Formats: sequence, C-alpha cells, structure tokens
Amino acid sequence: MLKTFCILACALAASGCVKPAERVTANFQYSNAGNLGTQNAGLFEPGSLFLWDTETNALNFVDVLELTPVGGAPVPADISSSNVASIELSGVPVGANDALIEASVGAMSSFIAKSAVREDYGRLVSALAGYVTELVEDGADPDILLRTRDPDARLVLIRSAVRAKESELRIGGVDASSPDSVVSITLGDGLSLTVRAGSNTSCGVPEGSTAQTSPACFFNVSVFDPEYVEGTPKLQFLQGGTPLDSLAAAFRGVR
Repeated sequence: MLKTFCILACALAASGCVKPAERVTANFQYSNAGNLGTQNAGLFEPGSLFLWDTETNALNFVDVLELTPVGGAPVPADISSSNVASIELSGVPVGANDALIEASVGAMSSFIAKSAVREDYGRLVSALAGYVTELVEDGADPDILLRTRDPDARLVLIRSAVRAKESELRIGGVDASSPDSVVSITLGDGLSLTVRAGSNTSCGVPEGSTAQTSPACFFNVSVFDPEYVEGTPKLQFLQGGTPLDSLAAAFRGVR
C-alpha cells in the first residue's frame, strides 16, 4: 500500500495539480467499501428493487421483494475494508486530475463495521418472477413498470447486507463518519491534502434503542436485464454484461 501512496504522490507532485493543504470535499455515501460492499446511506433493506436507466444513470426505487435467506447464523464480528472506491469529489482545483485525487483519498480511507453480521439471500430470479406474477394479478403491466422493451433498462436488486451495531469511516486513520469532518493527510514527499467529509456515513444502533436488528450499513447488488428471449414466452432476467462503474452515482440520486 505504501508503494501505491508513493506512486500517487509522485504523480500529483509532478503534475503540479495540488498545492500543499489543498482542500477537497469527499462524499463517501454509496462508495465501494471493498469486502463490506456498498455504503448504505439510504438504509435500504435486502430485497430492495430499483429500476436503473443506464443511459441517463437515473435510479428509481420500485419495491421490496421477499428473498430467501441462505447460510447459517454468523457470529457478530468486526469487519473492515480498505482502499475505498467510487467516491464523489467536489472542490477539486481547476486542471487537477480528479481520478488521481480520488484514488489517493480512497487509498487512505477505510470503513469498519463493528459487531457486524453478513446476510446473504438466494433464489433472486424466482423472487423477480414471483413479483411479475403479483403485478399481473393486481392488474398492472410489468412490461411498462419494468420497461422490459427498453434496451437501457436494468433491474438492481439488493441481494446481501452487512448489519452492524456501529460503522465508522476513517480517512488517514482519523474518524470521519460525521459530516463536515476535516482530515489532513500526507501522501508523501511533503504533499498534503485536506479532505472534508461532506456527507454523513454513520450507521448503527442508536444509544438506548430497543431495536432487535441492526441496520443494513452496507449491501451488495445483482443487476438484471429484463427481456423476452425468442422462443421463450416468459420474461427472462439475464445477468452480466452491464458495467457498474456509474452505479454509485446513480444511488446518490435515487428517487
């Protein structure tokens, strides 16, 4: 990891794009937290279904499906991730390399989920097919609601979650979970950067709460292409072939 920092620092210094103590604002909501999954700013539950327009990158909440749990009952444990990706930056100096700065900030950032358990769910296609059947029985048209004839439409389904008593975002080893937290980090060769956490990423069970279940602080999704395949009368839910690079930005604008 130190090698990564040095490479990034040298590249930034060589380009002259960042002055010492230059400040940027980083939005970590719905960022990619590695093995933890996607940061769940909206506290969406497993089974949450969204309609994604990949052309406009618009994401709309549809419904919550009942999914089938898989696996046993895991023992709560602290789970951490590092090298966070899909961060939204603002305030980047004119002429700077946004991607390089994002990679630098992400390389020094991590999430920690405390007393966490991972929930996984299966039979996703069966759940989608059952939902289509329910729509038809209720007199709705799934072809319209799910835009099955639109080549740009995809269905995004939350298929797993990490529930935690508490989660924490750290930048350069400093807690930055609360909005407006400001952290100074050094990338090497005297190059420094001030990062303002411009969004709230705290998640967990509030003090004094009697809730029996911890909130879903992170999630993973499966993406489906709903379409009719020649020779098959029923709607198919195909997977694969859809780039997910812009999905974090889509979640930040979910409606």
